[in-house]
Formats: sequence, C-alpha cells, structure tokens
Amino acid sequence: MTANSVYFAQHGLAVDKAEDPERPLSEAGIQQTKKMAEALYNAKVPITSIFHSGKLRASQTADIFADASGISTTSMIDGLSPNDDVDLLAKNLDMNNALYVGHLPHLEKLVSILVTGNEGEGIIKFQNSAVVCLGKTDSRYQQLWYLTPELIE
Repeated sequence: MTANSVYFAQHGLAVDKAEDPERPLSEAGIQQTKKMAEALYNAKVPITSIFHSGKLRASQTADIFADASGISTTSMIDGLSPNDDVDLLAKNLDMNNALYVGHLPHLEKLVSILVTGNEGEGIIKFQNSAVVCLGKTDSRYQQLWYLTPELIE
C-alpha cells in the first residue's frame, strides 16, 4: 500500500427495491460493511478520502468506512453510478489512497479497464462490501489485494 494506491468497494447489501425504492442498506448490509471497515482499519489500510455515487446505499456504505477510518466527510462524485461510462472516472482517479464506493456493473468494468485496458475482461467479481486495492506504476494498474466479507467472518 503506497501513495499510488486506490480502493474500490461495492456498497453494502441493500433492501429490495419493492421494500424501499431508495434502497438503503439492510441491517445485514450495515453489519457486513462495519466488519469490513473495521478489518481495513485494523490492517492499517491508509484510506485518506472517500467518494461515493450519491445513491443512498453507496453514501451509507461510504459513511461507515469513513467512521472506521476517522475521516470526517465523504464526497459524492459523478461517474460512479451503475451504468456510467467507466472512462469518465478512469481518467480522473485520486491515486492518493482514495476509496470509491459504487455499484455493479460499473465497478467490475472500471477495474477491468484499469488493469487490462478492456472493460469487458471481467477480471474481478465484486461482492457487497468487498474492497479491491489497485496500485499504479507509470501507466499500468495492478490488483494488489481483494478482501471480501467472507474472508473476515
């Protein structure tokens, strides 16, 4: 984990759209995300800023990670919604240990394009609350690690 790292997390498990159209995190999603956030904190993962899509479930997930990391605020940014063009964000990433909280299928496409140059490669299968760390040397990204909630339970 260096200053050239960037983190991506899928939002925590949300309630069904039929239950609440805003799709807030479910109780299981809150607990799952708290466990993940605590694991990152305990491992001294140096998250310095947190961005989210603005959707409620992503905002709530970002806030949980921020609380665990001691970060006072999170920021909504464009380019993290489920069907956004991955190129919009790929060219403007904060590589100084920023965490981006988003959605499928966007995150999987984004990580694929960063690592392989092709958004359709499908190199990672995100899960709710899971976090991937990418590092960058010159113009190339590499997956440094991937942590899922199941690995810390």
